[in-house]
Amino acid sequence: MTTLNGHLYLAFRSIITYFVLLGFTRAMGRKQISQLTFFDYTVGITIGSIAGVAAVDRSLKISDGVISIAIWSLLTIIISEITFKNINIRLLVDSEPLLIIDKGKVIYKNMKKAKYNIGDLLMQLRNKDIFNITEVEIAILEPDGKLSVLKKSEFNSVTVGDMKLAAPKVGMMVDLILDGNILSSHLSLIKKDEAWLTSQLKARNIKDIKTVVFAGLQADGQIYIVKNNA
Repeated sequence: MTTLNGHLYLAFRSIITYFVLLGFTRAMGRKQISQLTFFDYTVGITIGSIAGVAAVDRSLKISDGVISIAIWSLLTIIISEITFKNINIRLLVDSEPLLIIDKGKVIYKNMKKAKYNIGDLLMQLRNKDIFNITEVEIAILEPDGKLSVLKKSEFNSVTVGDMKLAAPKVGMMVDLILDGNILSSHLSLIKKDEAWLTSQLKARNIKDIKTVVFAGLQADGQIYIVKNNA
């Protein structure tokens, strides 16, 4: 096969896979990127990878690539129809929302179930301008990995201002323990040492620091603690 013919053949394969992929993605629906679950995301990447290989890999018959794309797409469409009508299967495929924080208390068993660590939680809270877990009434981890948060009413600045009440002391929570490890540099920032932290834990009947998933010093001087048996 000459170079020109080879390029033309590659162009032909690319055009075929492009329109096949376009047709099946249209058939699979128009769910927005922000609404994709992990399963949807994985299926999309897989189908795209198959199309890419079918377009450029001459050792693979173009018909085989098209058939593979068709099978993956049709299975996705079938499963989508089934999950649309059956909530139990939908929860099995897409998972279900998980309660992560309830009335300011972290539900650690649900975090473990979702393979979701305290660092992820703190990051997503900061992205919502929440720097103190105790400000949260409810936080729910959605199937797409996003965190939905409802703040406690007393931390709504508009409500406090409207009622002319003294606003509670606020500030960023200082992380002291993360996954059983003391953050010595953070202790130095608040001019405390490990002995002080250990005494604070003992005062709360915590003898083994490895049982502490997270501990942070609040702006009011109180220590917020999440244990791995919560």
